Amino acid sequence: MTQHDTNMPDDQQALSQDGWSYGQSLDYLYGRINYERLSKPSPGNPMKLNRMHALLAAMGDPQASLKIVHIGGTKGKGSTASMVAAIATQAGQRCGLYTSPHLESLEERFRVDGQPATQSQLISLIQSVRQAAETIRRQGEGEATFFELTTAMAIEHFRRDGCEVAVLEVGLGGRLDCTNICSPEVTAITSIGLDHQNLLGDTVEEIAAEKAGIIKPGVPVVSGVRDPAAAAVIQQIADERQAPLLQIDRDYHVQRESVAGNNPSRFDFLPSESAPLPLKRRTAWPLALAGIHQARNAAVALAITDCWNLKTQSLQWPEQACREALATLSVPGRIEFFPGEPLVILDTAHNRDSVEALADVLAERFESQNVVAVFGTSHDKDASEMLTILARNVKQIVLTRYRTNPRWYPPQDLAAIASRVAGQSWEVVENSHDALQVARHRAGPAGVVVVCGSFFLAAELRRSLVERS
Repeated sequence: MTQHDTNMPDDQQALSQDGWSYGQSLDYLYGRINYERLSKPSPGNPMKLNRMHALLAAMGDPQASLKIVHIGGTKGKGSTASMVAAIATQAGQRCGLYTSPHLESLEERFRVDGQPATQSQLISLIQSVRQAAETIRRQGEGEATFFELTTAMAIEHFRRDGCEVAVLEVGLGGRLDCTNICSPEVTAITSIGLDHQNLLGDTVEEIAAEKAGIIKPGVPVVSGVRDPAAAAVIQQIADERQAPLLQIDRDYHVQRESVAGNNPSRFDFLPSESAPLPLKRRTAWPLALAGIHQARNAAVALAITDCWNLKTQSLQWPEQACREALATLSVPGRIEFFPGEPLVILDTAHNRDSVEALADVLAERFESQNVVAVFGTSHDKDASEMLTILARNVKQIVLTRYRTNPRWYPPQDLAAIASRVAGQSWEVVENSHDALQVARHRAGPAGVVVVCGSFFLAAELRRSLVERS
Protein backbone atom coordinates (compact mmCIF):
# COMPACT_ATOMS: atom_id res chain seq x y z
CA MET A 1 0.00 0.00 0.00
CA THR A 2 1.09 3.61 -0.53
CA GLN A 3 2.13 5.86 2.34
CA HIS A 4 -0.98 7.99 1.97
CA ASP A 5 -3.23 4.95 2.53
CA THR A 6 -3.55 4.18 6.22
CA ASN A 7 -6.40 1.66 6.07
CA MET A 8 -6.56 -1.71 4.35
CA PRO A 9 -9.55 -2.08 1.99
CA ASP A 10 -12.84 -3.29 3.43
CA ASP A 11 -12.98 -5.66 0.48
CA GLN A 12 -9.53 -6.93 -0.52
CA GLN A 13 -10.87 -7.92 -3.94
CA ALA A 14 -12.61 -4.59 -4.59
CA LEU A 15 -11.77 -3.31 -8.06
CA SER A 16 -13.11 -0.63 -10.35
CA GLN A 17 -14.86 -1.72 -13.54
CA ASP A 18 -11.61 -1.28 -15.45
CA GLY A 19 -9.65 -3.32 -12.91
CA TRP A 20 -8.11 -0.64 -10.71
CA SER A 21 -7.56 -1.61 -7.08
CA TYR A 22 -8.05 0.62 -4.05
CA GLY A 23 -4.33 1.39 -3.90
CA GLN A 24 -4.12 2.17 -7.62
CA SER A 25 -7.15 4.44 -7.34
CA LEU A 26 -5.56 6.39 -4.48
CA ASP A 27 -2.27 6.60 -6.39
CA TYR A 28 -4.15 8.25 -9.26
CA LEU A 29 -5.68 10.87 -6.94
CA TYR A 30 -2.49 11.62 -5.04
CA GLY A 31 -0.64 11.97 -8.33
CA ARG A 32 -2.61 15.14 -9.13
CA ILE A 33 -1.54 18.68 -8.20
CA ASN A 34 -2.33 18.86 -4.49
CA TYR A 35 -2.30 22.18 -2.63
CA GLU A 36 -2.41 20.31 0.69
CA ARG A 37 1.11 19.15 -0.10
CA LEU A 38 2.41 22.36 -1.72
CA SER A 39 3.15 25.66 -0.02
CA LYS A 40 2.29 27.71 -3.12
CA PRO A 41 0.25 27.18 -6.30
CA SER A 42 1.75 25.72 -9.45
CA PRO A 43 2.24 28.44 -12.12
CA GLY A 44 1.16 25.93 -14.76
CA ASN A 45 -2.01 25.01 -12.92
CA PRO A 46 -3.49 28.09 -11.19
CA MET A 47 -6.58 28.00 -8.99
CA LYS A 48 -9.67 28.77 -11.10
CA LEU A 49 -13.32 27.73 -11.28
CA ASN A 50 -13.85 27.15 -15.02
CA ARG A 51 -12.30 23.70 -14.86
CA MET A 52 -14.43 22.74 -11.85
CA HIS A 53 -17.61 23.76 -13.66
CA ALA A 54 -16.50 21.71 -16.68
CA LEU A 55 -15.67 18.69 -14.50
CA LEU A 56 -19.11 18.65 -12.87
CA ALA A 57 -20.81 19.23 -16.23
CA ALA A 58 -19.02 16.14 -17.57
CA MET A 59 -20.54 14.22 -14.64
CA GLY A 60 -24.07 15.49 -15.25
CA ASP A 61 -24.00 18.38 -12.73
CA PRO A 62 -24.75 16.28 -9.63
CA GLN A 63 -24.85 19.42 -7.46
CA ALA A 64 -28.16 20.40 -9.05
CA SER A 65 -30.03 17.79 -6.99
CA LEU A 66 -28.80 19.08 -3.60
CA LYS A 67 -29.77 21.83 -1.21
CA ILE A 68 -26.45 23.14 0.05
CA VAL A 69 -24.98 24.97 3.03
CA HIS A 70 -21.56 26.45 2.17
CA ILE A 71 -19.17 27.23 5.05
CA GLY A 72 -15.78 28.97 4.95
CA GLY A 73 -13.44 30.69 7.40
CA THR A 74 -9.94 30.53 8.79
CA LYS A 75 -10.83 28.30 11.72
CA GLY A 76 -14.04 26.74 12.94
CA LYS A 77 -15.45 25.93 9.52
CA GLY A 78 -14.97 22.17 9.90
CA SER A 79 -16.55 22.04 13.34
CA THR A 80 -19.43 24.28 12.25
CA ALA A 81 -20.00 22.17 9.14
CA SER A 82 -20.09 19.05 11.31
CA MET A 83 -22.64 20.70 13.62
CA VAL A 84 -24.92 21.69 10.75
CA ALA A 85 -24.72 18.24 9.17
CA ALA A 86 -25.48 16.60 12.53
CA ILE A 87 -28.53 18.85 12.91
CA ALA A 88 -29.85 17.91 9.47
CA THR A 89 -29.33 14.20 10.15
CA GLN A 90 -30.97 14.48 13.59
CA ALA A 91 -33.92 16.14 11.84
CA GLY A 92 -34.35 12.99 9.75
CA GLN A 93 -32.92 14.28 6.48
CA ARG A 94 -30.26 12.45 4.52
CA CYS A 95 -27.26 14.75 4.69
CA GLY A 96 -23.84 14.70 3.05
CA LEU A 97 -20.84 16.36 4.69
CA TYR A 98 -17.66 17.25 2.79
CA THR A 99 -14.67 18.38 4.87
CA SER A 100 -10.90 18.46 4.49
CA PRO A 101 -8.27 17.44 5.17
CA HIS A 102 -8.83 13.98 6.62
CA LEU A 103 -7.16 12.55 9.69
CA GLU A 104 -6.73 8.84 8.97
CA SER A 105 -8.33 7.91 5.63
CA LEU A 106 -9.58 9.76 2.57
CA GLU A 107 -13.04 8.27 3.03
CA GLU A 108 -13.58 10.56 6.05
CA ARG A 109 -14.01 13.52 3.71
CA PHE A 110 -17.19 12.06 2.24
CA ARG A 111 -19.78 11.40 4.97
CA VAL A 112 -23.48 10.66 4.70
CA ASP A 113 -25.40 10.85 7.98
CA GLY A 114 -22.08 10.75 9.81
CA GLN A 115 -20.77 7.63 8.08
CA PRO A 116 -17.71 7.85 5.81
CA ALA A 117 -17.78 6.43 2.30
CA THR A 118 -16.70 2.80 2.00
CA GLN A 119 -13.54 1.95 0.13
CA SER A 120 -15.57 0.22 -2.58
CA GLN A 121 -17.58 3.40 -3.04
CA LEU A 122 -14.34 5.38 -3.19
CA ILE A 123 -12.99 3.19 -6.00
CA SER A 124 -16.18 3.74 -8.02
CA LEU A 125 -16.14 7.50 -7.40
CA ILE A 126 -12.50 7.80 -8.46
CA GLN A 127 -13.28 5.92 -11.65
CA SER A 128 -16.09 8.36 -12.43
CA VAL A 129 -14.05 11.51 -11.83
CA ARG A 130 -11.08 10.05 -13.71
CA GLN A 131 -13.22 9.59 -16.80
CA ALA A 132 -14.68 13.09 -16.46
CA ALA A 133 -11.21 14.59 -15.91
CA GLU A 134 -9.94 12.94 -19.08
CA THR A 135 -12.94 14.32 -20.99
CA ILE A 136 -12.29 17.92 -19.94
CA ARG A 137 -8.54 17.53 -20.47
CA ARG A 138 -9.23 16.65 -24.11
CA GLN A 139 -11.45 19.73 -24.26
CA GLY A 140 -8.50 21.92 -23.30
CA GLU A 141 -9.33 22.56 -19.63
CA GLY A 142 -6.01 21.18 -18.36
CA GLU A 143 -5.34 18.63 -15.63
CA ALA A 144 -7.84 18.54 -12.77
CA THR A 145 -6.27 18.96 -9.33
CA PHE A 146 -6.58 16.66 -6.33
CA PHE A 147 -9.06 18.95 -4.58
CA GLU A 148 -11.15 19.48 -7.70
CA LEU A 149 -11.43 15.71 -8.09
CA THR A 150 -12.28 15.07 -4.42
CA THR A 151 -14.88 17.85 -4.43
CA ALA A 152 -16.54 16.33 -7.49
CA MET A 153 -16.38 12.92 -5.80
CA ALA A 154 -18.12 14.27 -2.71
CA ILE A 155 -20.97 15.85 -4.66
CA GLU A 156 -21.43 12.74 -6.80
CA HIS A 157 -21.35 10.52 -3.69
CA PHE A 158 -24.10 12.60 -2.10
CA ARG A 159 -26.20 12.39 -5.27
CA ARG A 160 -25.77 8.60 -5.49
CA ASP A 161 -26.65 8.16 -1.82
CA GLY A 162 -29.88 10.10 -2.16
CA CYS A 163 -28.93 13.07 -0.01
CA GLU A 164 -31.41 15.89 0.30
CA VAL A 165 -28.91 18.22 2.00
CA ALA A 166 -25.17 18.74 1.53
CA VAL A 167 -22.85 20.73 3.77
CA LEU A 168 -19.68 21.80 1.95
CA GLU A 169 -16.64 23.09 3.81
CA VAL A 170 -14.41 25.43 1.82
CA GLY A 171 -10.96 23.94 1.29
CA LEU A 172 -8.77 27.03 0.85
CA GLY A 173 -9.81 30.68 0.73
CA GLY A 174 -13.23 30.94 -0.86
CA ARG A 175 -13.40 33.03 -4.03
CA LEU A 176 -11.44 30.54 -6.12
CA ASP A 177 -12.00 27.44 -4.01
CA CYS A 178 -13.55 24.69 -6.09
CA THR A 179 -16.48 24.30 -3.67
CA ASN A 180 -17.52 27.78 -4.83
CA ILE A 181 -19.40 26.33 -7.80
CA CYS A 182 -22.43 25.63 -5.61
CA SER A 183 -25.69 27.57 -5.32
CA PRO A 184 -26.28 27.42 -1.56
CA GLU A 185 -29.38 28.09 0.51
CA VAL A 186 -27.18 29.64 3.23
CA THR A 187 -23.53 30.71 3.37
CA ALA A 188 -21.37 31.16 6.47
CA ILE A 189 -17.92 32.52 7.33
CA THR A 190 -16.85 31.39 10.78
CA SER A 191 -13.71 33.48 11.42
CA ILE A 192 -10.89 35.38 9.74
CA GLY A 193 -7.26 35.16 10.79
CA LEU A 194 -3.78 35.07 9.31
CA ASP A 195 -3.23 31.71 7.60
CA HIS A 196 -2.14 30.68 4.08
CA GLN A 197 -0.87 34.23 3.52
CA ASN A 198 1.21 33.02 0.56
CA LEU A 199 -2.06 32.25 -1.23
CA LEU A 200 -4.68 34.58 0.28
CA GLY A 201 -2.90 37.81 1.21
CA ASP A 202 -0.87 39.32 4.04
CA THR A 203 -3.62 41.19 5.91
CA VAL A 204 -6.91 40.15 7.47
CA GLU A 205 -8.68 42.51 5.04
CA GLU A 206 -7.19 40.72 2.02
CA ILE A 207 -7.96 37.31 3.49
CA ALA A 208 -11.51 38.40 4.35
CA ALA A 209 -12.07 39.51 0.75
CA GLU A 210 -10.98 36.10 -0.51
CA LYS A 211 -13.14 34.21 1.97
CA ALA A 212 -16.13 36.48 1.36
CA GLY A 213 -15.94 35.40 -2.28
CA ILE A 214 -18.40 32.62 -1.37
CA ILE A 215 -21.17 35.17 -0.63
CA LYS A 216 -23.89 34.86 -3.28
CA PRO A 217 -26.37 37.53 -4.41
CA GLY A 218 -29.47 37.47 -2.23
CA VAL A 219 -28.37 34.42 -0.23
CA PRO A 220 -28.31 34.82 3.58
CA VAL A 221 -24.82 34.82 5.07
CA VAL A 222 -23.92 34.17 8.71
CA SER A 223 -20.68 35.66 10.03
CA GLY A 224 -18.84 34.56 13.14
CA VAL A 225 -15.99 36.97 12.31
CA ARG A 226 -15.01 39.08 15.34
CA ASP A 227 -12.06 41.02 13.89
CA PRO A 228 -13.48 44.50 13.15
CA ALA A 229 -11.44 45.10 9.98
CA ALA A 230 -12.33 41.69 8.52
CA ALA A 231 -15.98 42.06 9.52
CA ALA A 232 -16.14 45.39 7.70
CA VAL A 233 -14.92 43.75 4.48
CA ILE A 234 -17.55 41.01 4.78
CA GLN A 235 -20.26 43.63 5.43
CA GLN A 236 -19.20 45.58 2.33
CA ILE A 237 -19.28 42.52 0.06
CA ALA A 238 -22.61 41.33 1.51
CA ASP A 239 -24.07 44.79 0.87
CA GLU A 240 -22.75 44.82 -2.71
CA ARG A 241 -24.41 41.44 -3.35
CA GLN A 242 -27.58 42.31 -1.44
CA ALA A 243 -27.06 39.28 0.78
CA PRO A 244 -28.72 39.55 4.24
CA LEU A 245 -25.90 39.37 6.80
CA LEU A 246 -26.18 38.05 10.36
CA GLN A 247 -23.11 39.29 12.25
CA ILE A 248 -21.94 37.87 15.59
CA ASP A 249 -21.84 40.35 18.51
CA ARG A 250 -24.30 42.57 16.62
CA ASP A 251 -27.22 40.46 15.40
CA TYR A 252 -26.67 37.56 17.79
CA HIS A 253 -24.59 37.02 20.93
CA VAL A 254 -23.09 34.03 22.73
CA GLN A 255 -22.69 33.41 26.44
CA ARG A 256 -21.14 30.31 27.97
CA GLU A 257 -20.61 29.08 31.51
CA SER A 258 -17.14 28.08 32.68
CA VAL A 259 -16.41 24.39 33.10
CA ALA A 260 -13.59 22.26 34.54
CA GLY A 261 -11.92 19.12 33.22
CA ASN A 262 -13.44 17.35 30.23
CA ASN A 263 -17.07 17.95 31.23
CA PRO A 264 -19.66 19.33 28.77
CA SER A 265 -20.64 23.00 28.98
CA ARG A 266 -23.80 25.03 28.38
CA PHE A 267 -24.28 28.15 26.29
CA ASP A 268 -26.87 30.79 25.39
CA PHE A 269 -27.73 31.97 21.87
CA LEU A 270 -29.14 35.47 22.23
CA PRO A 271 -30.49 37.25 19.12
CA SER A 272 -30.78 41.03 18.81
CA GLU A 273 -34.10 42.65 18.02
CA SER A 274 -32.39 44.57 15.21
CA ALA A 275 -31.20 41.41 13.38
CA PRO A 276 -32.15 41.58 9.66
CA LEU A 277 -33.69 38.09 9.82
CA PRO A 278 -35.69 36.53 12.68
CA LEU A 279 -33.61 34.39 15.04
CA LYS A 280 -34.73 32.14 17.92
CA ARG A 281 -33.48 32.58 21.47
CA ARG A 282 -31.88 29.52 23.11
CA THR A 283 -30.67 29.39 26.70
CA ALA A 284 -28.66 26.84 28.69
CA TRP A 285 -28.17 24.52 25.73
CA PRO A 286 -25.68 21.67 26.30
CA LEU A 287 -22.59 21.58 24.07
CA ALA A 288 -20.36 18.52 23.85
CA LEU A 289 -17.41 20.29 22.19
CA ALA A 290 -15.01 22.18 24.47
CA GLY A 291 -14.11 25.86 24.41
CA ILE A 292 -15.70 29.27 23.94
CA HIS A 293 -14.70 29.04 20.27
CA GLN A 294 -16.95 26.01 19.89
CA ALA A 295 -19.80 27.89 21.55
CA ARG A 296 -19.30 30.59 18.90
CA ASN A 297 -19.25 27.91 16.19
CA ALA A 298 -22.49 26.48 17.62
CA ALA A 299 -24.01 29.97 17.49
CA VAL A 300 -23.09 30.22 13.80
CA ALA A 301 -24.68 26.79 13.26
CA LEU A 302 -27.90 27.92 15.00
CA ALA A 303 -28.04 31.12 12.94
CA ILE A 304 -27.59 28.96 9.82
CA THR A 305 -30.46 26.79 11.07
CA ASP A 306 -32.77 29.78 11.44
CA CYS A 307 -31.89 30.99 7.92
CA TRP A 308 -32.39 27.47 6.55
CA ASN A 309 -35.83 27.14 8.14
CA LEU A 310 -36.88 30.48 6.62
CA LYS A 311 -35.80 29.41 3.11
CA THR A 312 -36.63 25.70 2.93
CA GLN A 313 -40.16 25.13 4.17
CA SER A 314 -40.18 21.46 3.13
CA LEU A 315 -36.97 20.52 5.02
CA GLN A 316 -37.25 22.00 8.49
CA TRP A 317 -34.73 21.51 11.31
CA PRO A 318 -36.72 21.37 14.59
CA GLU A 319 -35.35 22.77 17.84
CA GLN A 320 -35.12 19.36 19.49
CA ALA A 321 -32.98 18.06 16.61
CA CYS A 322 -30.65 21.06 16.97
CA ARG A 323 -30.35 20.64 20.72
CA GLU A 324 -29.70 16.90 20.56
CA ALA A 325 -27.11 17.26 17.78
CA LEU A 326 -25.06 19.88 19.64
CA ALA A 327 -25.27 17.97 22.92
CA THR A 328 -23.89 14.74 21.46
CA LEU A 329 -21.58 15.70 18.58
CA SER A 330 -17.92 14.73 18.62
CA VAL A 331 -15.47 15.86 15.95
CA PRO A 332 -12.22 13.90 15.70
CA GLY A 333 -9.16 16.05 16.25
CA ARG A 334 -11.03 19.07 17.66
CA ILE A 335 -9.91 19.23 21.30
CA GLU A 336 -10.62 15.51 21.43
CA PHE A 337 -10.28 13.94 24.87
CA PHE A 338 -8.70 10.51 25.39
CA PRO A 339 -9.22 9.57 29.07
CA GLY A 340 -6.37 7.89 30.90
CA GLU A 341 -3.45 8.53 33.17
CA PRO A 342 -2.47 11.01 31.94
CA LEU A 343 -5.41 12.49 30.02
CA VAL A 344 -4.46 13.13 26.36
CA ILE A 345 -6.00 15.96 24.29
CA LEU A 346 -5.64 15.79 20.51
CA ASP A 347 -6.18 18.99 18.53
CA THR A 348 -5.55 19.95 14.92
CA ALA A 349 -4.71 23.57 15.88
CA HIS A 350 -2.18 24.81 13.32
CA ASN A 351 -2.26 28.62 13.36
CA ARG A 352 -2.25 31.43 15.92
CA ASP A 353 -6.02 31.68 16.30
CA SER A 354 -6.63 27.95 16.73
CA VAL A 355 -3.72 27.55 19.17
CA GLU A 356 -5.08 30.50 21.18
CA ALA A 357 -8.46 28.74 21.32
CA LEU A 358 -6.75 25.58 22.56
CA ALA A 359 -4.77 27.62 25.11
CA ASP A 360 -8.00 29.14 26.42
CA VAL A 361 -9.35 25.64 27.09
CA LEU A 362 -6.13 24.61 28.84
CA ALA A 363 -6.19 27.75 31.01
CA GLU A 364 -9.85 27.35 31.92
CA ARG A 365 -9.93 23.62 32.59
CA PHE A 366 -6.40 22.48 33.47
CA GLU A 367 -4.54 25.49 34.89
CA SER A 368 -3.49 23.69 38.06
CA GLN A 369 -2.30 20.51 36.33
CA ASN A 370 1.00 19.48 34.80
CA VAL A 371 0.36 20.00 31.07
CA VAL A 372 2.94 18.81 28.51
CA ALA A 373 2.60 19.56 24.79
CA VAL A 374 3.66 17.45 21.81
CA PHE A 375 4.16 19.95 18.98
CA GLY A 376 4.98 19.54 15.30
CA THR A 377 3.93 21.78 12.43
CA SER A 378 4.41 22.63 8.75
CA HIS A 379 7.23 24.78 7.41
CA ASP A 380 4.80 27.34 5.98
CA LYS A 381 3.24 28.03 9.41
CA ASP A 382 4.28 30.65 11.96
CA ALA A 383 5.80 28.29 14.49
CA SER A 384 7.12 31.15 16.62
CA GLU A 385 3.63 32.54 17.28
CA MET A 386 2.21 29.12 18.13
CA LEU A 387 5.09 28.13 20.41
CA THR A 388 4.92 31.49 22.21
CA ILE A 389 1.25 30.88 23.02
CA LEU A 390 1.85 27.26 24.05
CA ALA A 391 4.79 28.18 26.28
CA ARG A 392 2.46 30.35 28.40
CA ASN A 393 0.02 27.49 28.98
CA VAL A 394 2.09 24.30 29.34
CA LYS A 395 4.94 23.22 31.59
CA GLN A 396 7.00 21.55 28.86
CA ILE A 397 7.02 21.11 25.07
CA VAL A 398 8.19 17.99 23.22
CA LEU A 399 9.10 18.99 19.66
CA THR A 400 8.62 16.44 16.89
CA ARG A 401 7.59 16.01 13.24
CA TYR A 402 5.10 14.05 11.19
CA ARG A 403 6.13 11.74 8.35
CA THR A 404 3.06 11.57 6.11
CA ASN A 405 3.51 14.88 4.26
CA PRO A 406 6.63 16.65 2.94
CA ARG A 407 5.73 20.02 4.51
CA TRP A 408 7.06 19.16 8.00
CA TYR A 409 9.05 21.71 9.99
CA PRO A 410 12.46 20.31 11.08
CA PRO A 411 12.33 19.76 14.87
CA GLN A 412 15.83 21.15 15.32
CA ASP A 413 14.67 24.41 13.72
CA LEU A 414 11.68 24.39 16.06
CA ALA A 415 14.15 23.95 18.92
CA ALA A 416 15.92 27.17 17.96
CA ILE A 417 12.57 28.98 18.22
CA ALA A 418 11.61 27.21 21.45
CA SER A 419 14.88 28.20 23.07
CA ARG A 420 13.85 31.84 22.64
CA VAL A 421 10.21 31.57 23.68
CA ALA A 422 10.08 28.58 26.05
CA GLY A 423 13.37 28.84 27.92
CA GLN A 424 14.64 25.41 28.96
CA SER A 425 11.21 23.70 29.02
CA TRP A 426 11.51 21.86 25.70
CA GLU A 427 13.15 18.81 24.14
CA VAL A 428 13.34 17.22 20.69
CA VAL A 429 12.08 13.70 19.92
CA GLU A 430 12.08 13.13 16.15
CA ASN A 431 9.61 10.21 16.06
CA SER A 432 6.10 11.40 16.88
CA HIS A 433 5.05 8.17 18.62
CA ASP A 434 8.16 8.28 20.80
CA ALA A 435 7.44 11.96 21.49
CA LEU A 436 3.98 11.05 22.76
CA GLN A 437 5.44 8.45 25.12
CA VAL A 438 8.00 10.93 26.44
CA ALA A 439 5.24 13.48 27.02
CA ARG A 440 3.15 10.91 28.93
CA HIS A 441 6.12 10.25 31.20
CA ARG A 442 6.81 13.97 31.72
CA ALA A 443 3.14 14.70 32.53
CA GLY A 444 2.73 11.84 35.00
CA PRO A 445 -0.50 9.94 35.78
CA ALA A 446 -2.33 13.01 37.09
CA GLY A 447 -1.15 15.32 34.30
CA VAL A 448 -2.36 16.24 30.82
CA VAL A 449 -0.72 15.73 27.41
CA VAL A 450 -1.86 17.94 24.52
CA VAL A 451 -0.94 17.13 20.90
CA CYS A 452 -1.17 20.06 18.45
CA GLY A 453 0.45 21.99 15.60
CA SER A 454 -0.80 20.19 12.52
CA PHE A 455 -3.59 18.10 11.00
CA PHE A 456 -0.87 15.73 9.85
CA LEU A 457 0.58 15.25 13.33
CA ALA A 458 -2.91 14.63 14.76
CA ALA A 459 -3.59 12.08 12.03
CA GLU A 460 -0.32 10.29 12.67
CA LEU A 461 -1.02 9.83 16.39
CA ARG A 462 -4.80 9.49 16.57
CA ARG A 463 -5.07 5.81 15.66
CA SER A 464 -2.78 4.72 18.48
CA LEU A 465 -4.76 6.89 20.90
CA VAL A 466 -8.04 5.33 19.77
CA GLU A 467 -6.63 1.82 20.11
CA ARG A 468 -5.23 2.57 23.56
CA SER A 469 -8.48 4.10 24.84
